[in-house]
Amino acid sequence: MRPMRDFDYYMPTKIRFGPGVSSKVGEELRALGGKRVLVVTDAGIVRAKLLEDIAASLDKAGISHLVFDEVEANATISKVLKGSELQKKMECDILLSIGGGSVMDAAKAIGILATNPGPLTDYEGPEKYDNPPLPTVAVATTAGTGSEVSFGAVVFDEERCYKLSIRSAMQIPKAAFLDPLLLKTTPPRLAAATGMDALSHALEAYVSQSSTFITDALCRENFRLVGRYLRRFVADPSDTEAAGAMLQASSMGAMAFNTARLGIVHAMAHPLGARFSLHHGVACGILLPHAMRFNLMACPQRYIDVAVGLEGYVQGHLEMGRACCAVEAVERLLADTGVQVDFSSTEITEELLSTLSDETLSSGMQRTNPRAVTKEDVMNIFRLLFQKG
Repeated sequence: MRPMRDFDYYMPTKIRFGPGVSSKVGEELRALGGKRVLVVTDAGIVRAKLLEDIAASLDKAGISHLVFDEVEANATISKVLKGSELQKKMECDILLSIGGGSVMDAAKAIGILATNPGPLTDYEGPEKYDNPPLPTVAVATTAGTGSEVSFGAVVFDEERCYKLSIRSAMQIPKAAFLDPLLLKTTPPRLAAATGMDALSHALEAYVSQSSTFITDALCRENFRLVGRYLRRFVADPSDTEAAGAMLQASSMGAMAFNTARLGIVHAMAHPLGARFSLHHGVACGILLPHAMRFNLMACPQRYIDVAVGLEGYVQGHLEMGRACCAVEAVERLLADTGVQVDFSSTEITEELLSTLSDETLSSGMQRTNPRAVTKEDVMNIFRLLFQKG
């Protein structure tokens, strides 16, 4: 049991869930007072024709809209600046993000620059800007980041080859639409990567030193849903029940880490993903077993709970052996869904390990990790990751 402590649980986002619910986006934007919306998305969403019904709902609500579809796999500062210029030029008063985490994070960053002078790099860290950003409504087309209900935005700084994290309660979307029908064309590899992202959020929040009874409940349901539905979703993204379950698991993970925070996995995943151009969910997924083994001794009972949630049971009589079942459950999930990276052709130097570890510790996310972390610890976890690859 975690010791009693003071905490704030803040969840201002209205969640609308259901097959076809995205056709009601227009009425939600109108209720929020939006008159001219900048739609932030990516080219793949446009090609998949996922905007059509949403655009029709905007027209029906009498809301004019302009589409900015240049967000890439990682939201970059350069694209955020381009979107920001368009928002200011067209005087858009509300933002609608349609996509995965990168799209939502780009929209949040555009919203920040609409009301704050910048530069964006000045706002890295928690609560670094003063003025509330433009309101945002988010429509999720992937089930993993939970950015539709989170206070975080991760943006890639191309000049430094570095992912910066901007965190503020002011940038949480006003409304989130979770429509399983929008996920039916998800490529299986993306479904797997985003699913591991959803799991990593809840898993780190559950073992965090800042966890609470409220966040624990969200995390335990995330484990159950991921264990039961992720494989089904990867096998058939048009499975509405599986897609809907994963959408809810994703939001639960973010609702938990908003308060409980994260740990060493996400601290390491940001520099790893930036250096090797990895999808964030893939980076988190491949790091999870190594980080879990490092953390096991700090909270074995917590990891037993993870194993029970994912697979329904644990084996063995010794506590540490039972806790190891969580690592094995995650490794089976990674293998079954095909989340892996081969680093065998990559030259791994001590200088690279040192740089990655310094960037890991500079994030501050390791402060709520259940086990204290040194630079040498981080370097050793990276070594194990690269050796396995």
